Amino acid sequence: MNPRLQVVTYVALMLLTPRPVQPTPWIQRRGQCGSWGPEYARLHSDVLAGRAPPKYMVVEGIEGLSDSLSLVAGMLYVAMLSGRALQIRETLPWSAAYDKPNVDWRETPKDSILNEARLTLRTGGLMPTNETAFQLIYKGSLGDLGDGADIVTIFGNVGVINVLFNNPQYKSQLYRMGLRPEIAYGCALEYLFAPSLAIKQHFHEEILTMTGDALKIGIQIRLGDSYLKGGVFEDQKHAEATLETVQHFFDCANQLVTTFRQPGQQVVWLLLSDSLDIRSLTKSTYGDRVLVKLDEPSHVAGMSGNEQREGMIAAAGEHWLFGLADYHVISSIGGFGRTAALRSQGWDTIFELDVYQMRSVQCDMLHMRPLSWEQIANHAPFV
Repeated sequence: MNPRLQVVTYVALMLLTPRPVQPTPWIQRRGQCGSWGPEYARLHSDVLAGRAPPKYMVVEGIEGLSDSLSLVAGMLYVAMLSGRALQIRETLPWSAAYDKPNVDWRETPKDSILNEARLTLRTGGLMPTNETAFQLIYKGSLGDLGDGADIVTIFGNVGVINVLFNNPQYKSQLYRMGLRPEIAYGCALEYLFAPSLAIKQHFHEEILTMTGDALKIGIQIRLGDSYLKGGVFEDQKHAEATLETVQHFFDCANQLVTTFRQPGQQVVWLLLSDSLDIRSLTKSTYGDRVLVKLDEPSHVAGMSGNEQREGMIAAAGEHWLFGLADYHVISSIGGFGRTAALRSQGWDTIFELDVYQMRSVQCDMLHMRPLSWEQIANHAPFV
């Protein structure tokens, strides 16, 4: 039988076979992700066990954590719609940071007779519209990725969820599955990843607070890679970081508290920054109001060995925690804060500020609007 027909036949039979309704355990606290999870877990398990055609989607993220997460999240849906088992090549120590609540996404050895196609989805700032993989995800048939090879390996740093939701062949199907563009990223991360024991131990107090009833404001202040250990510009001298430079971030957070705090409700700020100076100064200035780790921030792609493992645990833990905030004040540069906030599946919660353009702000939704979905999705690394 034609290999593509085998995959289509298997998926059709899987969807039509009667079985008891199973509860969906991966429900985000702000919304339901649909009912596709158990079906894809079965397909994934069948591929790995040899009960289904050996079709794999192997993802190798490049650059840092947020870029890689954007790629992985989109490729989950590409794999699902094309009948493939998603696997992650651990060029970063993914297993140190994340448990596998629904499918085991670790890359496994493959039979030498399987053929492989290697594709790229990489950006230096613009959407890679000329890439073959991009064109197929945007308007083609996902079964044609890699000309139907047994193993399709994707290298990149680009999210494709927004692109996939515009594909006329799959748009309606994604909506029928219970997904929408603005929640699909958070649903993918919730399905694939749960914080590892190492993260739960390292962020024990922060998790207790961020899962409580306080009004939680996430603040992410990114100054640039020169402030990160292992960053690509670490060897360049960077300017001294001061709170005065970024005071508009804290002004915005205070305005959100004034606007949205309920009577008697406690308030907590969660601070993320690539500057250890900003972290330390914020803690000394605002005290118990702010949750912040005083570990030296690092760029996980620029580290190795145990340093990389520890950096991955710190970065993944903060990314996960930031998604638990009710509102998010983020820097306009980089994708870490944007993707971490998007994990929450919130609506109208993300306010973006320019670090190096000090100005008065009015973060009250009347004078200053939060980011729209299009503004979030169409900014590198995209979603």
